[in-house]
Amino acid sequence: MRKSLVITSALLAAATAATAANAQSASAVRLRLDPGSELTIAGTSSMHDFHCKTDKINAYVDVDPGYTRDLTKVARPIVSVKVNIVARTLSCGNSTMDNNMYKTLKADQNPLIQYTLAGYDILDGTASPSSFAAKTTGTLVISGQQKTIDMKIKADRTADGKAIAQGEQDLKMSEFGITPPSFMFGRLKVGDEIKVKFTLKAGPELLAQLAAAYDVAGR
Repeated sequence: MRKSLVITSALLAAATAATAANAQSASAVRLRLDPGSELTIAGTSSMHDFHCKTDKINAYVDVDPGYTRDLTKVARPIVSVKVNIVARTLSCGNSTMDNNMYKTLKADQNPLIQYTLAGYDILDGTASPSSFAAKTTGTLVISGQQKTIDMKIKADRTADGKAIAQGEQDLKMSEFGITPPSFMFGRLKVGDEIKVKFTLKAGPELLAQLAAAYDVAGR
């Protein structure tokens, strides 16, 4: 019952954030995520590596309407990004590991993992009509602790019409006030460093909506 209440509270908090995120630029178009989107966390321990992931991501990505056209002619393709993930939706494929992770993340007290894009620069020589790479700066909140992080991302429109953004970043749990856990009387120790990777996908039907918005704007 407590787990259900925590997740419900987290979802309500995410909905509140979504309402705030709706104060977007009048000229921006919001993407909705495709089911292929996911986030993974990989780490090490003294016994074995581990991988945890979730495909339950609340993301609010606003883009310039020209995102469906030649990206070399769009100065700022991305307008804003806000990501909310309920910590308890992460799974490592083992209930014991999952519960240990939730305890380590203090998921009951801090149910949301949050990221907000603050700014970015498109990397020189990476822009093409259908893709670009960028160095981003944003704030990441884990276990209630906020940190500014720099991260490189890659954005593409694929042949089947998908809009895809990918990125990865090495982090340390201790940077967010998390003590790497140990178990079995210290025989199993979890490493401080983790690698966070994400893939965000938007379906082709959304690109059609973007194209229509672009045409109405007369750009």
